[in-house]
Amino acid sequence: MLSEPICLRVKGPFACFTRPEFHVERVSYPVITPSAARGILEAILMKPIEKPEAGKRANKMGFRWHILRLGVVRKGILVSILRNELGYDSHPAYGNVRGYDIMDERTQRHSLLLRDVEYLIEAVLEVAQAGRRPNRDGRGRRPSEEFLARNKYHQMFVRRALAGQCFYQPFLGCREFSASEWELVEPSKTQPDPLIDDDFGVLFRDFDFGPVWQHWGDDEGKPRPADGWTLPGKRPDALRPLHAKAELGWIPVSEVRDGKVVAV
Repeated sequence: MLSEPICLRVKGPFACFTRPEFHVERVSYPVITPSAARGILEAILMKPIEKPEAGKRANKMGFRWHILRLGVVRKGILVSILRNELGYDSHPAYGNVRGYDIMDERTQRHSLLLRDVEYLIEAVLEVAQAGRRPNRDGRGRRPSEEFLARNKYHQMFVRRALAGQCFYQPFLGCREFSASEWELVEPSKTQPDPLIDDDFGVLFRDFDFGPVWQHWGDDEGKPRPADGWTLPGKRPDALRPLHAKAELGWIPVSEVRDGKVVAV
């Protein structure tokens, strides 16, 4: 079950939506990616369906975010900066404290960032496989997916966004570039820059974490597999890339068809 569309306006002085094909220097995409937009929404409210804890893995109470479209209010300009970055070989817990020696591990690297950006994020949340939750007296009840999607979780996000609450500071791509301002707006009353009809090229869309959770299983109390989840076929798969072509400032990402979200 899907909720009503939610539209969030975010802005910040800097942003870096890192392109994966550049391995050393950080080079940003020309516009926000769907995965970065999902991360901003999850910073305000997140309740994942998949639980990493073995005791909670059978509990499917939660929701997923789906990005419908991205609005470009201000594209920003590309600027290059030179930063001293710190390289950590390993964590002190593993016996190597020299990895945190900031005098020996400094590296100067260029970063190509976006400056003065502002976007609109239109999304819906999906509740599926709600499952059963026991009451205090031991009897089970099944909550309505429509109630969870259209009332509970939707209203929770609206209340938190209006109050400026978040679990951690939303950021634009890289964590050091925090969103300076975010605001819940009406999708029908807020429009991006209609003069932006640019073709931003191919963007990274998001990851599909299904193989990880299928490898872990849904049995309650069952520990994680000993062979890990980084092997081929058991790691997150990249979804089909997005061809970001803006029309009147909007970049379509997915659409709702027969009650389901389908990527465009």
